[in-house]
Amino acid sequence: MLEIFKSGGPLMYIILILSVMGTAVIVERMLYFFISEKGDMSAIKYEIEECIKNKNKEGAMELCDLYENSSSKVLKELINETDFSNPADLAYLEEKSREVALSQLPRLEKFMWLLGVTAHVTPLVGLLGTVSGMIKAFRVISEVGTGTPELLAEGISQALITTAAGLSVAIPALIFYNYFNKKIDNIVNEMEKSSVEFINLLRK
Repeated sequence: MLEIFKSGGPLMYIILILSVMGTAVIVERMLYFFISEKGDMSAIKYEIEECIKNKNKEGAMELCDLYENSSSKVLKELINETDFSNPADLAYLEEKSREVALSQLPRLEKFMWLLGVTAHVTPLVGLLGTVSGMIKAFRVISEVGTGTPELLAEGISQALITTAAGLSVAIPALIFYNYFNKKIDNIVNEMEKSSVEFINLLRK
C-alpha cells in the first residue's frame, strides 16, 4: 500500500491531507447531528399546546428543555419572550423566531465548507496527477521511444493511481456533503414549522 502511495507522486500527499480533513468533518458532523439534534418536537407538540392554552409558561419551557435541538431552542426563546397574561406582539415574535433560527445556522453549517472543499477539490487534484503522469509518459516516449516499458509504465501508473485516489476520497465526501445539507434543510424547516405553529396558537 505504501509503495502504491509513493508511486502516485507528490500530489498523493495533498489527497491524503484532504482525505484526513474530510473524514474529520464527517465524524464531527455525525456526532453533532445524532447527539445535539436528536429528538422530534412533534412528540411533545400537544403537551406544549396544552401548556400554552393553560398559560403555563414554565411547563412549556420545561418541555422544551427535554431536547437540545435547534427547534427546541427557537421555541423556548419564543415562549420566554411571550407574556401569556397580555396579548402577544406577533410581529415581534415572528422577527424573534428568525433571529434565533439564524443564530443556529452557524452551528448547523460548522465545517461544512471544508467538506465541500474535499468533495470538489480532491478529484481535481487527482486529475492534475493524471495529466502530470501522462505528460511524464509521453516525455519518456519522446526521449527514449517505446523500448523502455518500465519508464513508460511509471508515468501511466502515476496517472491512474492519483485518479483512483482522488475519486475514492471525493465520492464519499460528496455523498456525506449532500446528506448533511439535507439534514440542515430539514432542521431549518422544523425550526420554521415550530415557530409558525406557536405563533398561530397565540392567534387563536
